[in-house]
Amino acid sequence: MTTFDYNEELIKAMKEKLPRGVNLANTLIDKLYLGKEAVYRRLRGEVPFTLSEAAIISREMGVSLDKLVGSKKGMSAIFDLNVIHYTDPLETYYSIVDNYVKVFQEIKHDPTSVLCTASNIIPQTFYLKYELLSKFRMFKWLYQFEKIDIEHHFEELKLVDKLLDRQRDFVRESQEFNHTEYIWDCKIFFYLVNDIKYFARANLISPEYVRKLKKELLELLDELEEIAVRGAFKSGKEVSIYIANINFEATYSYIATSSYKLSLIRLFAINSITSHDENVFRNVKEWVDSLRKYSVLISQSGEIQRSKFFKDQREIVNGLCE
Repeated sequence: MTTFDYNEELIKAMKEKLPRGVNLANTLIDKLYLGKEAVYRRLRGEVPFTLSEAAIISREMGVSLDKLVGSKKGMSAIFDLNVIHYTDPLETYYSIVDNYVKVFQEIKHDPTSVLCTASNIIPQTFYLKYELLSKFRMFKWLYQFEKIDIEHHFEELKLVDKLLDRQRDFVRESQEFNHTEYIWDCKIFFYLVNDIKYFARANLISPEYVRKLKKELLELLDELEEIAVRGAFKSGKEVSIYIANINFEATYSYIATSSYKLSLIRLFAINSITSHDENVFRNVKEWVDSLRKYSVLISQSGEIQRSKFFKDQREIVNGLCE
């Protein structure tokens, strides 16, 4: 492909990504920090976009450069691993959470914005505002990868205030999408309770903190049941909740607007790999959507199934202190 062809295809791809009515030139001025005339020379094809500019466009606008240069022949796709650096896990974890918050804030006002998740664990979009539950996830990850001394207890792990605040922002912003949909594994609380029991038996969580975790889990269940009954968040945004009659092997999510697509697959306990690739997005979306056939809608519907689900989850949580 010639430079001119590449430039033309890049411009075409950018236009397809932008919502209707949004000016491409103004967008590029903001994202590339170029002057107005410099941007227009590129859009007219007089000057090609540099590699670094194309990389910024790819990252900021979700334009797939591999497709533009034809490397899609092997059905390859680009993923961001969102790997947490072992040398400073809390800081890099903060940067990941912060990045999601910024994405949510950027697209939440789009009337076509959608967040869908098929989850085999309690979604981060709910538990991250609970200090001890979010700390337990980090504690488990640090312990598993031997980043803390096994003599240290759960209560000794400290999460800095800026991370706790950003986690609450994450939860709040995630509830501002025009429509949200959850499909939950019927054992989402069982898996977490089982993990807490393990660390309690290993004397890494004291009985006092097991009781505190139990209290937060019961508070979370009350919140989730209230949302399911209303079929909406406190923000007023609509949410549909399904309970699956099968178990999931992983958690799959996608975020979309008319011009933005992001797919996520949970990996390494506390983070997800992400991709803007349209084929990946389509496959994740089809998988998530297909799980409805095994599921029962419990938001503003399925009162008997909803009551049984939350009763079962509370019994599981109440077993923590036995």
